[in-house]
Amino acid sequence: MSEAPHNGPVCPGTLRETSVYRPLRDPAVWLILLVYLLIAVVYSYVMLLGQGPDESNRHFPYVRWLAHTWALPVEDPEITGGNLELHPPLYYLLLTPVYLLTEHLGEASAMRALRWTSPFMVLGGLLLWVPVLWHACGRNRRSFLFVLALTAWWPNLFVDAGAITNDAGAILASAALLYMASVHWWRNRSLQTALLLGALAGLGALMKASTIATSVGVLGVWLAWQHGRRFFRDPDFWVRGLAIVGGFLVVCGWWYVRNYELYGAFTPFPRGYRGIPEDISNWQAVQYGLVWPLLWRALHGLWASVFAGVVWFPPQSHVIVYNLLRLLCVLAIVGLALAVQRRWGKWPWLGFEQAPALLISCVGFGVLWLSAIWMSVFVHMGVYQGGRYLLLYLPGLVLPLGLGLHELYRRTRMALPYVLTAMCMPLLSILVWYHLWTYWNPKVQEMIERSTQ
Repeated sequence: MSEAPHNGPVCPGTLRETSVYRPLRDPAVWLILLVYLLIAVVYSYVMLLGQGPDESNRHFPYVRWLAHTWALPVEDPEITGGNLELHPPLYYLLLTPVYLLTEHLGEASAMRALRWTSPFMVLGGLLLWVPVLWHACGRNRRSFLFVLALTAWWPNLFVDAGAITNDAGAILASAALLYMASVHWWRNRSLQTALLLGALAGLGALMKASTIATSVGVLGVWLAWQHGRRFFRDPDFWVRGLAIVGGFLVVCGWWYVRNYELYGAFTPFPRGYRGIPEDISNWQAVQYGLVWPLLWRALHGLWASVFAGVVWFPPQSHVIVYNLLRLLCVLAIVGLALAVQRRWGKWPWLGFEQAPALLISCVGFGVLWLSAIWMSVFVHMGVYQGGRYLLLYLPGLVLPLGLGLHELYRRTRMALPYVLTAMCMPLLSILVWYHLWTYWNPKVQEMIERSTQ
């Protein structure tokens, strides 16, 4: 992965760049994406049909319900087959034509066809992330390809790419918003742009409710950034902020108002999953010290499960796998500290186009991470194992990790450390395949039991 040649002036604080290089014309980029697609397809066959997260009890029944009734689901598990009313309908509406075309082949074939939509939805997200990563890496080809490989081959990403899940649609919508806000329109201060970004955030909210908090964070930073330090004194800031809200409400407001009228909440959650007793308020839980064990479990659980589901690696491999991942995180932190030290006293630290792509990506991930911690502690304790919920803004996680490692590896002047680190990701996926095919596959378990009798 060689450096891109330098053919022109470089903005202060950026890495070497070229006006000739185009990421989507680089064969290495397409090789990385092709490897992603191959792994995603393998995942969709290694995971038995119906074993993806909530695949058989929520996501597939939702599509089937829409295809048969052409009506939104109601809060009646006996009728719909699950708590379908939790999820916004856009992802399932997009899959309904595929189901109608394949329903006559049987449910297994229809489910398989719906699964095949996920790799390409996530691929669309990756294509939108490519320019974000390119700018966030300061237009440095080596660090860009390294970060892209880590992102595209992230083991947990294939859980979404290999199953029927609205996370795939949410990744695509969130990637579109991130690209438009941090690359395409980050300097555009028109009222129309604000309205369109609000509408785009509304489409994300119709894919999955968890996109709302991140959209607020991303668009809030984008808007404040454009209007400068005293943004709150600029009348255009407030007008454009109202345009964002207006575009958002026009697209998705009807869904959340409907929920509030039917269930008394914009996003209804089943009760009884809190780690805190229902008769104790959140503030009382903090005062009584009930929150701190839950908070620690959320912090550790989300870290462990963001790489892959906590039960997806063989138990005997946990010591090696998680210590390796801890080592990579520690090295990344050291590398980031060295990068800060190297640039200390220089202004600007980041290039003119590098800063928004890098910082807005991190803001999106940070808001999503804080939301997941809140949910795990105060709403649904099972979220602490839901690292896959953080993948909507995966660049915001991989960029600090990859750039920190790049700061260390670049000193070696060799490509080998980059290649070895990137290859760890597909190897972790192969380890997951082994575990899914042996421990989690009931057909294989049945064969083993018969052979030992």
